[in-house]
Amino acid sequence: MAEAPNSPHAPIRDAWLAQVQEPILDPNLAIVDAHHHLWDRPGQRYLLPDYLADVGSGHRIVASVYVQCRSMYSVERQAPFDAVGEVEFATGMAALAASGRYGEARLCAALVAGADLRRGRAILPVLEEMQARGGTRLRGIRNTTAWHPDPRLISNPLPPPPGILANADFRQGVACLAELGLTLEVWAYHTQLAEVLGLAQAFPELPLVLNHYGGPLGHGPYAGQRSEVFQKWARAIRRLSACDNVRLKLGGLGMRVCGFDLDQRPAPPTSAELAELWRPYVVTSIEAFGVDRCMFESNFPVDKGMYSYAVLWNTFKRLCRDGSTSERQALFSGTAADTYGLALSA
Repeated sequence: MAEAPNSPHAPIRDAWLAQVQEPILDPNLAIVDAHHHLWDRPGQRYLLPDYLADVGSGHRIVASVYVQCRSMYSVERQAPFDAVGEVEFATGMAALAASGRYGEARLCAALVAGADLRRGRAILPVLEEMQARGGTRLRGIRNTTAWHPDPRLISNPLPPPPGILANADFRQGVACLAELGLTLEVWAYHTQLAEVLGLAQAFPELPLVLNHYGGPLGHGPYAGQRSEVFQKWARAIRRLSACDNVRLKLGGLGMRVCGFDLDQRPAPPTSAELAELWRPYVVTSIEAFGVDRCMFESNFPVDKGMYSYAVLWNTFKRLCRDGSTSERQALFSGTAADTYGLALSA
């Protein structure tokens, strides 16, 4: 796959990834991939066959959660209703997986759609139509909210304006989610976690799922400041964990804004190397939130430019080797199933 124009993500190089092949650790452990995307962009295609190939690399993926990425918006409708097209697309992918013709995994079993909550209560008809099209699979909504003033810190092809999380109209839109029984999904950098805390406190009954560890930055002005950023991030994560309505996704450190620059190596990292790099983030997150509010995610294909799917899940398994059976079950499938209302077979 070639890199898309202006893509903020590392390009996927299959030959480079193939340099590292590992035996699958604990291959019978059931996994819910709590966060992935499917898209077809100029120079970047990652659709169901591509994801199935990764899912089929050896780990036992039993279900997955599709998260909005502006895929397949309808050209026949005006904003904000054009976003309903992504729900229709993901629902179709879920129906294909539910046929059983593609293996055990119930891919896209839960959907997190994208809707412009800055429209306030005017977004309610859009959300209601999304529910009508997505049915019980539609579990949450995510806006593009990760923002930093430094132009090097971009993780969305269409970056948002600043201050969305504290915006009054946005919060009116968030209130609509509570009315409809939907969760709020948030992708924010560690520099925005005070805003996330304020939002969680303003809606204590609304489940809020924080993506990608809460975005510890390591690129641009934060390059070479890993220790300083970690301390600030850890303090913010601990404060946020006091909000019982917040859950945390563990993954996404393969994004360029995180600054690990794994794609610059002659060969991709092994799971042992990744486990060493990521251990402080995983341990801190689980100590703060507990296993019942943490879930592992792949963030594919975004992170695929840095490591393979098989290596990624081997990494998480290495990091949890000392956990009890119930703790591992929560992190790899239970918390995600509970958060997104998934019924998992034994």
